[in-house]
Amino acid sequence: MRIQLLEHDPEDFSSTNISFWASEKGYQVSHTYLCNNEKLPSLDSFDWLMIMGGSQHAWDERGNSWLREEKAFLNKAMTANKIIVGVCFGAQLLAEALGGRLFTNRHKEIGWHVVSLNTEGRKSFLFQNLPQSFATFHWHSDHFSLPPGCTALANSKATENQAFVCNDRPLIGFQFHPEYTRDMVRYYAREHSQEWLSDQFVFDKYEVLTRTDELPDTYWLMETLLNNIERKFTADSLIRRCVNKV
Repeated sequence: MRIQLLEHDPEDFSSTNISFWASEKGYQVSHTYLCNNEKLPSLDSFDWLMIMGGSQHAWDERGNSWLREEKAFLNKAMTANKIIVGVCFGAQLLAEALGGRLFTNRHKEIGWHVVSLNTEGRKSFLFQNLPQSFATFHWHSDHFSLPPGCTALANSKATENQAFVCNDRPLIGFQFHPEYTRDMVRYYAREHSQEWLSDQFVFDKYEVLTRTDELPDTYWLMETLLNNIERKFTADSLIRRCVNKV
């Protein structure tokens, strides 16, 4: 399987929980850094599209020259029925493409916060073999409304829609960051924590570092989510092929 990641910040994202999962599976991973004006890939060059986080506002097309083109590409990938996973900024782009509304969240949410599954989330394929609540990393100030034709699966105290799935297409959004390793969080706390001014849902870097050291691992969450996505949509693809042969 070929996994294509669209990146929006110029950091090295080659060692994340996604890349570790893909390596275990023997899958190919490609990164396109849109912030560096790299060319978008062709639709036939990948099987999964993952739209990753970013420090930008998803509505700021004037300030990010590549954003309008990325949104058009996302719509083409959706029309082609690609499996698409949006993470944080990427989830906001996906939600907008599906008809959701983008806005500044009531609260910034930065640090290790608990995500809780709602009734639909507890029944969903996406969260099979996961607890009803779990701590994961967050870093966002913007959010989105639930798009039409989608189901909300989880929330946190600061953010209404932490995960959603499209009801009839292989499209998934996460507002949180299951791809972050502990080493990534430590790096960001050291190098990019200027805006982490302690607030109701914002931990300062010292609180983040302390909590990071207490966690045994972050890979389990991303691994389980990706396994669930793969299992679900691989099965759906097999069913469609069998139906088409009849």
